[in-house]
Amino acid sequence: MTAVLLPAKPGLKAGKPRFLDWGGRLTPILGGPVQTLLRLGSRFSLEFQLPKMRSEPDGRTWASALVQAKLAGAIVPFLQDGFVPGSPGSPVVNGAGQSGTSLAIRGAQPNYRFRDGQFWSLVHGGRRYLHMTVGSPAVASDGTATITFVPMLRVSPSDGAAIEVAIPKIQGSLIGEEIGWDVQTEPWTDLGSIRIDEDA
Repeated sequence: MTAVLLPAKPGLKAGKPRFLDWGGRLTPILGGPVQTLLRLGSRFSLEFQLPKMRSEPDGRTWASALVQAKLAGAIVPFLQDGFVPGSPGSPVVNGAGQSGTSLAIRGAQPNYRFRDGQFWSLVHGGRRYLHMTVGSPAVASDGTATITFVPMLRVSPSDGAAIEVAIPKIQGSLIGEEIGWDVQTEPWTDLGSIRIDEDA
């Protein structure tokens, strides 16, 4: 099954992003310097609350999408409150075989500037990987740039792989054993809160 893009309306009421760190800190027992281990696999999570919505059609379509997403995985826009990304163009990966915490891109809007803490998602093999920009890298006049970010790349993307900057998305599994909702006095439905963890 294909991961389900959750409905855009009604919008999310509140969100709680999390960074899931699979690395660790080594603290020497004899007082030496603490070492931080960076392990491949650190990723993001998003818990969000849905507003009460009219049962027809919003409650019905959201319930259907969530049940499907529980089985196939979910995709939801990862919005940053108050942040306007501007016009980033249509950036893609510039060259195969890249790894680590920097990425060469092309096709971005000339002179566009990424902002520190700005999120974007990399699309590779039909899956999205969410990243957060470090620093404020600027795009050159030819639409190329090298952006630095966290966490490190979890895949080596192919040349031309898409980068979603205007509307980054998080893709993963819905956490919990069940999907439930309260059907209140007509016509309202309350779906409560949902959590998505990136799978990879």
